[in-house]
Amino acid sequence: MKRLIALVLLFALALAQGLEAFWKAVEVPGGVCADGSPYRFYVSPGDPKKLLLDFQGGGACWDQATCGPESRTYRKRVDIQELGLAQGIYNRISVANPFYGWTHVFIPYCTGDLHVGRATVDYGGFKVHHQGARNVLAVLEYVFRNYTNPERIFVTGCSAGAYGAVFWADKVLSTYKSAQIAVCGDAGVGVRTEGFPGFNRWNSRLPELPGLSANPEVHEIYLALAKTYPKAVIAQYTTVLDGTQIFFYALMKGETSPSEATAKEWAIKAQEAVLRPAQAENYTFYLAPGSQHCILPRPELYTLKVGEVSFLDWLRALAEGKTPPRVRP
Repeated sequence: MKRLIALVLLFALALAQGLEAFWKAVEVPGGVCADGSPYRFYVSPGDPKKLLLDFQGGGACWDQATCGPESRTYRKRVDIQELGLAQGIYNRISVANPFYGWTHVFIPYCTGDLHVGRATVDYGGFKVHHQGARNVLAVLEYVFRNYTNPERIFVTGCSAGAYGAVFWADKVLSTYKSAQIAVCGDAGVGVRTEGFPGFNRWNSRLPELPGLSANPEVHEIYLALAKTYPKAVIAQYTTVLDGTQIFFYALMKGETSPSEATAKEWAIKAQEAVLRPAQAENYTFYLAPGSQHCILPRPELYTLKVGEVSFLDWLRALAEGKTPPRVRP
């Protein structure tokens, strides 16, 4: 009863004070979003020994059409609606949340470059600041300076944030060598067209791992992470017909609306991409039916079940540093 009363009072305080009751904004000198506006990130304090590093999603852009001022394919400035909705892993007062009581570092995304860009590009009359790498480095420097000895770390992100998580995991893993670390990409399996120009256009910072090519496929990065850091747990989640991932794959092919053939093509390539790293014992995945995009920011995190395995139990095992079973519909 006392715990319930405390939670009710905490919720009332949150309503009265807004986001400030849970989240502290940290300004980043020199940080910049796509449209030139300033960058900042957010920290929800908790146990300093348990650290959740969470990369925000929000699309991408790579040419004049997708990067234009009227384009809706990417975030152009800091937008933290996930925090306000307080669903999924953002429900900070739910004891069912696998990260209840953890320190949660929310890394906003506003550069259209999957968190790895190091370029400002003129797309014919307008510029886009693809400076995601600069912003993330500032966040990680803050984290490394202020959390020197965590015992558990969970690196994750939804959509474009899934790429941020896997592309920057090597930096976290090489810094915290004694911590129990799990990396989980949510709805970012990396299916792309041959010759996709984005990574070169953004002058991307990609992982520094043994055996990787200059422009590796995402499934190669998952496998390289698992092999290079065998004590870590590497994982990913997706639905088998993720509508948003199919939409972006269609854009890469020049389709403004995905054709049925493109959707089928994506589904085949996506399952291949998820399965390929499975040769590593410390790699796992959760494939769910349907077309929903992302699960970590959604209430379905607490209700989804495929076969005998609930997603919540699967995620909780990851948070505890265990390798949960591989799940397919």
